[in-house]
Amino acid sequence: MALIEDIPVSLRARGPMVARARGQIQAWLSDHGGHRTTLLDLIAGLGLRLTAADVPVARIACALRDYHPEFIGRQYNWHRVRGGEQVDRRYVPVVGNVYLASPIRVIADGAEALRRHLAGPLAQLDFPVLEELAADGMTDYLALPLLFSDGTRQFIAFASDKPEGFRADQLAFIETLMPQLRQRIEIEHTRQLADQVLETYLGTYAAPRVVSGDVRRVRGAAIHAIVLAVDMRGFTRLTDTHNADDVFSALSTYYDAVSEPVIKAGGDIVKMIADGILAVFPIPEGSDESDSRALAWRAAAAVRQAADALAALGPGDLPENVWPLRAGFALHAGEITFGNVGSRARLDFTLIGPAVNEAFRIEAMTKLLGQPILVSAAYAELAGPENVVSLGFHGLRGVREPKELFMLAGAANEA
Repeated sequence: MALIEDIPVSLRARGPMVARARGQIQAWLSDHGGHRTTLLDLIAGLGLRLTAADVPVARIACALRDYHPEFIGRQYNWHRVRGGEQVDRRYVPVVGNVYLASPIRVIADGAEALRRHLAGPLAQLDFPVLEELAADGMTDYLALPLLFSDGTRQFIAFASDKPEGFRADQLAFIETLMPQLRQRIEIEHTRQLADQVLETYLGTYAAPRVVSGDVRRVRGAAIHAIVLAVDMRGFTRLTDTHNADDVFSALSTYYDAVSEPVIKAGGDIVKMIADGILAVFPIPEGSDESDSRALAWRAAAAVRQAADALAALGPGDLPENVWPLRAGFALHAGEITFGNVGSRARLDFTLIGPAVNEAFRIEAMTKLLGQPILVSAAYAELAGPENVVSLGFHGLRGVREPKELFMLAGAANEA
């Protein structure tokens, strides 16, 4: 859709001020100045600059596909009065009627543009969103594709609330910005997706270190941390008696129940292998006794919440004959090493060290001692003696000396 060709000659000669304003926006889009910009801030900045350039934009909506397991896309909205808003569109297995009856679908199917008057005798409200925009005072609407270098067609739309809507030269002004706009949005979107994918699969502690290049294949980084080992009960029986879909469904419910309180408490899920979960609460360098104790309490509270979340599940939350869902939890503390292991062609980011092995050995004792949550002496030292109850010394598989194990006391549970 060549909007420039539709401009009357009288409007093409509006003078150098328009060209200067266009050039300034193009330069702003082309030069990020060495800084990341969130997509919401980018769309808001575009809206403010267009308004200052005499392009009466009252609302911008930019819809981009996403690769998060839970979301098929995200929409970044800017309104001249209400400001910015991010809307996450959850993934559904069947294409919904909302998408089918939207301008996004028209643009995704290959349309070069979609222009609609929203008020007056030429109004054409043939999509539900256009009715909503008209009710919000919008008078004119333009949707355009953002053609990314991977061949995908993304979406951006502009709406005006001026009684006369957009003039032809104002539409052309927007069109001339599209090459720089789509490049800048693709850059920011790609960086955001890379961060998101790495955090989803590596965790929030490892992801930024991998991106920054801090991690090499043959070297690790030693840190002090609280280590959490979790193991689901009855997993072998589950895999023997249920189909793969039921097993995945039960595991997803289990992972959600355990992971959410851990992440909220500042922990990082490092590994989820079958029914086992390995999480870590890094102890920042320079932490004093008070800081370490507060972290230990947060870790204990997260574990209690995870156990309670599993206990709160009902038969309707799980596949048939899976309920109740139980797990054993162990908290330990010590030095661990983060790093890459694997071949030159295929790496895995993990953490290793005696503290990791010992945490899982302690977890294995939860069955023998009849306690769903056990903690080590190293963890008890961080949490404080008043927050744990000794269960005596016990031998751990693969550990030379017997170790004193503890259960959490009420004070720690309530922290």
